[in-house]
Amino acid sequence: MQGFNSELFLTTSEVADLYRVHPSTVKRWCDGEGLAARKTEGGHRRIYLRGALEFAAERGIETFLDSFEPFESHVWLAVRNAVQAHDFQKVRSLAMGWLLRGYPGRVTALFREMGSHAELPFELLCDQGIRGFMEDVGRAWAEGRLRTGEEHMASQAVLEALIHLRPADFAPAEGRPVAIVGAAEGNGNQVASMCMRVLLEREGWRVFYPGANTPAEDFAALQRERGAGLVCVSISSPGGVAQLRRALRVLGEFYVTDSPYDLVFGGSGTDGDWEPGPELPFRRARAFASISELGRWVQENRSRWDEGRVPASVGDRAS
Repeated sequence: MQGFNSELFLTTSEVADLYRVHPSTVKRWCDGEGLAARKTEGGHRRIYLRGALEFAAERGIETFLDSFEPFESHVWLAVRNAVQAHDFQKVRSLAMGWLLRGYPGRVTALFREMGSHAELPFELLCDQGIRGFMEDVGRAWAEGRLRTGEEHMASQAVLEALIHLRPADFAPAEGRPVAIVGAAEGNGNQVASMCMRVLLEREGWRVFYPGANTPAEDFAALQRERGAGLVCVSISSPGGVAQLRRALRVLGEFYVTDSPYDLVFGGSGTDGDWEPGPELPFRRARAFASISELGRWVQENRSRWDEGRVPASVGDRAS
């Protein structure tokens, strides 16, 4: 992986985004306060990235690129491509390179930075950025280029980024729809379930999260205790369809009609084309192939979860 690209230049708007200031402030700094810029034939300013970072260091301006030295130009291009063009190839390449070289913290920082851009849909970050990276990791492990421990570090790096992307939860619990989200029994990987959790929390849900390797009986018990209107189960391990059917059977046995809920499966181990049989007791049961599909479904059906709002008696319990 090569270091800094000294020829990379930015527009004044891009430098403003980097500095988190108004573009007019950047133009003023270019005109008389030492921020070097060249002009195109059309009269537009262009500022070399290296010069922008040096100016920021002199002025004490912090940028998201500071912690990525000497790969600032690579990161800037990767983030720009993901945010503006929804192209995650550079992101995935950078993340894999850092993982192979023993820098999982940079992987966390990269995904955390992308998730901070409001113009990049969180669902797209999960489906194309995070899931794509984890698929790259899986292939590298299968080819013997990664150890099992390094594969686990990749998952942990992504989880730490997702934890940082959770919204601050200061809203009153009462009156909000409630969900139980976790990974099915036999599934130690929490990346898919954490994506589901953060998606719902960003949509205003109260989420109770038992984490990895959760027995179906526990999902059922938590649903009844918390009055949840939605249960989301991720399955990421091989043999996912068999695990899905077992979870369906157990959850169906524990289902009680006076506490109805919708059941959702997700993760790489499920088949998005799976259709439930008419004999299932749940209000609705679905499997989604992507976080984007789940997000659209949740938004389209939000008004139908009034029955799943958190009871006042559990409103102040920690999730």
